[in-house]
Amino acid sequence: MLRRVEILHIHSFDRYNESYLQRVGSNVLQYVNMTCANLRNSIPKSIVYCQVREAKGSLLDYFFIELGKKEAKQLGKLLDEDPAVLQRRTNLAKRLELYRSAQHEIEAVAWSK
Repeated sequence: MLRRVEILHIHSFDRYNESYLQRVGSNVLQYVNMTCANLRNSIPKSIVYCQVREAKGSLLDYFFIELGKKEAKQLGKLLDEDPAVLQRRTNLAKRLELYRSAQHEIEAVAWSK
């Protein structure tokens, strides 16, 4: 009788018995299935996102190249801008360029001393 109690006692503390291993296997299988489902859902979205990002970049590059080819008058027509505002912007751009060239000359003189 004592031998039988010892065997039952040892068997009850064996945490790696068949039911425990089946439970661990079931949990691992559920995790693998969940991960596969997550990948199945997210990979196509990632691919489409990369394709859209590349297309957006190339379209923007093309757009800016085409805009760069246009002259100021054509851009003014595209913007449907008031000619007075266009003239003021042109004058301000010229003034800014004059200020920048003056600043460069002042810096050149200051560094030469």
